[in-house]
Amino acid sequence: MPVDARKEPRFPVKNTVFIELASRGSGSSTSGSVARGRTLDISRGGLRVSLERELLVGAILQVGVELPARAGTLYLVGEVKWCLPAPDGDPEPGWLAGLALLNTDDSDIDNWIALISTIATAGSA
Repeated sequence: MPVDARKEPRFPVKNTVFIELASRGSGSSTSGSVARGRTLDISRGGLRVSLERELLVGAILQVGVELPARAGTLYLVGEVKWCLPAPDGDPEPGWLAGLALLNTDDSDIDNWIALISTIATAGSA
């Protein structure tokens, strides 16, 4: 497992995540490639996910995190910091990856930060 470089606390949250591996080209009738997995833990600045497909380290990807309690999906942009095969016997098959979330105008990063603040407040109560 990579060295823990997160500065913020992690919260064990398991939700469905969709990561766009290849986008649909402009004017193209073909669909993009999307990997489905789930979050293992989340923080203000990133998330650790379990996927069936390997992610390219350094790639900047569109990420959708389904939030059933909020009945919606947050759309984020993340950089793949690491990706490793899940260890033998791991309950999460396939690949484990860490993504650092980027503060971009075209994402739901402000809503994400508010959500993490809510989780942190609830956890300390």
